[in-house]
Amino acid sequence: MEAFLDILEIVGCVLFVVFFLGFCVFIHELGHFLTAKMCGLHVNAFSLGFKKAWGRKIGGVDYRIGWLPFGGYVDIPQIDSTEIPHTAEGKELPPAKPIHRLLSAFAGPFFNILFGLALGCVVWLIGVPQDSPKMREITVASIEKVGPEYKAGLRKGDKIFKLNEKKFFCTWKEFVFKTILTIGDVKLDVDRDGKNLEISYVPKQNPNAPEAMKFEKMPWPYFQAKIPIKMFPKKDSPAAQAGMKDGDTIVSINGRRIENYDEFFGMINYSRGKMLDIVVDRDGKNIKLALVKPVLHKEAMEMIKDVYLIGVLFTPEILPLKVLMTVPGAPAMLAGVKPGDIIEKVNGKKIADFKAFQTAIKPLKATPFTMQVKRGGKTLDIKLAAAQRQIYDIGVSLMILDHPTPWQQFTNVIDMSYKSLCGLGIFFMNKAGVTKTKSAIKPSNLSGPIGLAKTLYRSVKVGSINFGLYFVVLVSFALAIFNLLPLPVLDGGHMALALIEIVIRKPLHEGIIKVLTFIFIFLLIGLMIYVSYFDILRSMPKDWQKKLDPRQAQKKAAVVSPKKLVIEKKDVKETPVKTDKSR
Repeated sequence: MEAFLDILEIVGCVLFVVFFLGFCVFIHELGHFLTAKMCGLHVNAFSLGFKKAWGRKIGGVDYRIGWLPFGGYVDIPQIDSTEIPHTAEGKELPPAKPIHRLLSAFAGPFFNILFGLALGCVVWLIGVPQDSPKMREITVASIEKVGPEYKAGLRKGDKIFKLNEKKFFCTWKEFVFKTILTIGDVKLDVDRDGKNLEISYVPKQNPNAPEAMKFEKMPWPYFQAKIPIKMFPKKDSPAAQAGMKDGDTIVSINGRRIENYDEFFGMINYSRGKMLDIVVDRDGKNIKLALVKPVLHKEAMEMIKDVYLIGVLFTPEILPLKVLMTVPGAPAMLAGVKPGDIIEKVNGKKIADFKAFQTAIKPLKATPFTMQVKRGGKTLDIKLAAAQRQIYDIGVSLMILDHPTPWQQFTNVIDMSYKSLCGLGIFFMNKAGVTKTKSAIKPSNLSGPIGLAKTLYRSVKVGSINFGLYFVVLVSFALAIFNLLPLPVLDGGHMALALIEIVIRKPLHEGIIKVLTFIFIFLLIGLMIYVSYFDILRSMPKDWQKKLDPRQAQKKAAVVSPKKLVIEKKDVKETPVKTDKSR
């Protein structure tokens, strides 16, 4: 039964992707079609997809479905100003007026914008899940000394209140992407013990970044933010009965300050149903709730019957494997494991990485074993046994929903598109030696139809229908903006040629238009192949990615002399911190 439900879920997600991506294309082509008809232009064909697989002629229009689902088109011969237009049967047609060509070309992107705004109203009502609350100030919870932020002067406890000299109100992930899209230096204004400081640094790739960002070879912060954990108690739940209210922020459990979600869930799950003493922040005041008794989450327990844990937290990418946190009440803490311990062996078997650790303890279940750890230069043998994972609940929802207006959703896409295009422009200018300014955005970071479909599928399957609809809105807006670029093969190119003709009162020389069209068709096809290659590469196993990623080959080919390395190392200096800023 469970396998059948999994199949239904996959089928449902696939149908969602096919329908909504197909509808974005359909609504775009419908705009061209209806406007062309309204302007009295002849339409030969209306197609969804390329390479005709099926078609039916109705009212002189051949309605088609193609084998290749990478877009669609409306064949309007009178839009082409380089040759005499003809019907599909060869009948000569009069050339279209420039204003009719302009309107027909603009209608496709315009319909995408209308569809995005309409669906954006639904998103506005139901909300979009966020990774964190929106914050006007970000507190540095931890920072790695090897990162550019630390070298520039950023420290644990600093409160960031401006990014690139502008105040912000965003989630942690939005903040991170703002730094990634920054051209040149990232500038932070921070508050440290009442003093306002300005910190400037150049972002760089982080080996401990999420896997997706490591593949993209884009910078990732070397510091973690303190994320407020806001709670929304369900009616008559243990949390609600203890006095918790919507929007309360967790401060501590049983006297231990809670800094992240892992600590919160760990304290709840390893309570084993014992009473919890919880303190929350409400409107800036610490409120102590009545004792809360967690209850076993029976539905969740059905899904994790065979999962055993020792109750430690560590970043899997960091080697050697170092314990960052032990959960109170968990086997690791009770056995004497401490933060900072380096896990070396399990039952005498060497542990090379996080995956090896998981493989070693999984078959043991609740059987006692010996874990060898290194602590302060000493090697210790710690005996312990994993405990079956149990999921307890106090009846709170941690999902935070944002309700952006349709206009906010549209302007966000415009802003992201503008910054991405600027970043690409700077990247190419830097490669050509025109500027020394660097950009993190590269052509390999772009996504085509394959990447969009994959992201939409994942957003619905792993995320929620809310996020799936929000992503469809973004795709519809992005499709409109892309097609409005003034390139000869796109709608914006047809509009630009029509405008030029209106201004100079005659069409451009057809030879110029044909040459430009040929060049940009070649470039567009090349770009589609390039981004599709990387879309496919993103879905491959890591070993295949390393072998097939052309960027890896470039990295190996780069040869740097040892002498140069030494000089560069000597030149590394910490950026002085200015203290003359006022908040």
